[in-house]
Amino acid sequence: SSETLLCSALASVLLYDDSQKQWVPAGGGGAHSPPSCVQLFHHPPANFRLVGRRMQPDQQVVLNCPLGRGLRYSQ
Repeated sequence: SSETLLCSALASVLLYDDSQKQWVPAGGGGAHSPPSCVQLFHHPPANFRLVGRRMQPDQQVVLNCPLGRGLRYSQ
């Protein structure tokens, strides 16, 4: 079966850069990086995936990651 879109939100996507020891905008663009549409997909029976696309004409994918058991989340 295929993936099902569960929800979506407009968000600033940041990735942690170990070399700089700080959060940086995903896909580059510096401090003025455009927001992204982040979507949560479910692929039965138990797989989930987050996908983030920039809200620009090219819709660059800035986030595409599976969510596995044991994921650590910090707000």
